[in-house]
Amino acid sequence: MIYLLALFAGVLSVAAFAPLAWWWLLPLCLGTLFHLWMQPGGRRGFLLGLCFGFGQFGVGVSWVYISIHGFGGMPPVLAGLCVFGLVLILALFPALTGLLQDRFRSFHPAARLVALVPACWLLLEWVRGWLFGGMPWLSTGYSLMETPFSGFAPLGGVYLVGLLTLASAGALALGLGQRGRALAWLSLPAVLWIAGLGVDRVQWSTPTGAPIRVAVIQNNVPLRDKWNANIRPSIISEYMERSREQTDRDLVVWPESAIPGYLENLPRVFWEALAVHPADFAFGALHRPPPGEDYYNTIAVVSDELHLYNKQHLVPFGEYFPFQRLLDPILRHLTMPMADFTPWRDPQEPLPMAGHRAAASICFEDAFPHEWRSQVAAAGFLLNVSEDMWFGDSLAPHQRLQMARFRARESERPMVRSSNNGLSSLIDWRGNITTIAPQFEKAVVRGEIQPRTGETPFIRWGDWLAVLLAVAMLLAGLLFGRRGAGYNAS
Repeated sequence: MIYLLALFAGVLSVAAFAPLAWWWLLPLCLGTLFHLWMQPGGRRGFLLGLCFGFGQFGVGVSWVYISIHGFGGMPPVLAGLCVFGLVLILALFPALTGLLQDRFRSFHPAARLVALVPACWLLLEWVRGWLFGGMPWLSTGYSLMETPFSGFAPLGGVYLVGLLTLASAGALALGLGQRGRALAWLSLPAVLWIAGLGVDRVQWSTPTGAPIRVAVIQNNVPLRDKWNANIRPSIISEYMERSREQTDRDLVVWPESAIPGYLENLPRVFWEALAVHPADFAFGALHRPPPGEDYYNTIAVVSDELHLYNKQHLVPFGEYFPFQRLLDPILRHLTMPMADFTPWRDPQEPLPMAGHRAAASICFEDAFPHEWRSQVAAAGFLLNVSEDMWFGDSLAPHQRLQMARFRARESERPMVRSSNNGLSSLIDWRGNITTIAPQFEKAVVRGEIQPRTGETPFIRWGDWLAVLLAVAMLLAGLLFGRRGAGYNAS
């Protein structure tokens, strides 16, 4: 029964993230798991964590099946096995937390639940964000975007918000186990909530220059048409036609691989049409510079001259195949086009456009704040172009938008987000959506963004404040935690 309860808590926790964003569920679900962990037994703790992880990731990243089967062409059974393997790997992180926390069974419940367990969970979650390329989906802090806890985001990013959420969940578990002192322990989340309101009043950045009038063109091009060479000219023509109407804009943005072909093959008339338009243009395309051995997923910016950003963090199985020799029998069943990109290795500068500079990212690169943080200090706003058609009508596009909003909140920069099939949006410097397009419709998102300057502590130091605080909590719990009694784990 306890394992089913842990599984159910994991499933329910997904509702705390976008699109439902019932944030209050996550501390309750985590608090339930922490409460179950207070019964001794390393094997028991491992299995409880594994069940929670299977529930959370089995539902939360189920969209991977849509990508590799519905659009990648992998047979259903093989696709199901691949998704099962991914979920198992991700579930190992809460399972390892469950195994580790049992080593602290002799410690005082307060030290264990408020310091040691949250620190272990957060550090493993942080490792999950970069190990083997990283899978930062459903990181704890994202669920608190709509609360005063997000006020801590400019200080230490999503991991600091997550650490404070985990400590709050531990306090809830203490309230369950020490009912006579429940009110005292429940005061911790309240104190953190009030502190978040206070920190939220601090502004680390200031407006700079004139606002930018933006138009984002969302054409909802089906994938079956996008990579059809016979349809390619009409796709480009439609983007051009809808952009000609945006003469009152400073910047026009098209999504990832809006041009389903190489920049080098575009006719001169295309470049001339963009050059005479009063707005600057930013759009996704493919880039194959001489000698033509490598090709890149690229953002091209047409302003005073042509500027390029080449994607650095590629999507495994979507844009490149890891362990090709080992996985060759599986890879033969994938039919994803253009799935052998080259990652760009060198540092890249923000892209100049509309009189400002933008920190650029392509698709899920905006899920990795530590990778594009170096661009942001010199940029006035953020730009992300995406192709979310791969995910169908699933949780993934909503989760990605939530992560994008967090990037704006961490950096105190507005963001322009362009997607082929929906949720194209303008996001202000506090992470609030000011304008958004519906899914699976042709649309134009029009509005203004105000670029900003200044460094938040997160932009300066990245995840390290959260990581060091977690390490400090771990050391404090180990040094000052004493054998404790009085916790009722029944």
